[in-house]
Amino acid sequence: VGQDATKAGLRAAVAKEPRWRAIHIACHGLVDVRRPSLSALALTPGPDDDGLLAARDVFVERMPADLAVLSACETGRGRVVRGEGLLGLTRAFMFAGAPRVIVSLWKVDDEATRALMEAFYRLWSPKDGSKGLPTSQALRRAQQAVERDPRWKHPYYWAAWVLWGLPN
Repeated sequence: VGQDATKAGLRAAVAKEPRWRAIHIACHGLVDVRRPSLSALALTPGPDDDGLLAARDVFVERMPADLAVLSACETGRGRVVRGEGLLGLTRAFMFAGAPRVIVSLWKVDDEATRALMEAFYRLWSPKDGSKGLPTSQALRRAQQAVERDPRWKHPYYWAAWVLWGLPN
């Protein structure tokens, strides 16, 4: 968060546990469709870096989590390469250890995204300790909750979010 949201800060936070249920990164996304390895998440610049966590950086990291949520614009975009599939941030986080990744396909609205993410986590990981919904179902129901709000009825506000990888 804030000044601690550097690449080094992320590495240190991830290293605190052998495996996380979720890694959630909320920031600005920068997509480079021609050079998908340069697509990045904009973190806080550190003393020795520009703050851009590029897909190529993630490929050499460990992101041991059951789910990575890249809550930023266009994090699900990339380039489809024959014989390889989609290259970009989604693939990088899966390669780094997350079998599920939630990403967006276009520029997203901050307030609608916050509402969607709050609804998702309430459904996926209830605070009362009860068993949450599978990831795919929690995401769909969170999208439906946002869609019911008159401010965000249009699919622009909720349909950008997709789950890649395993459904549960």
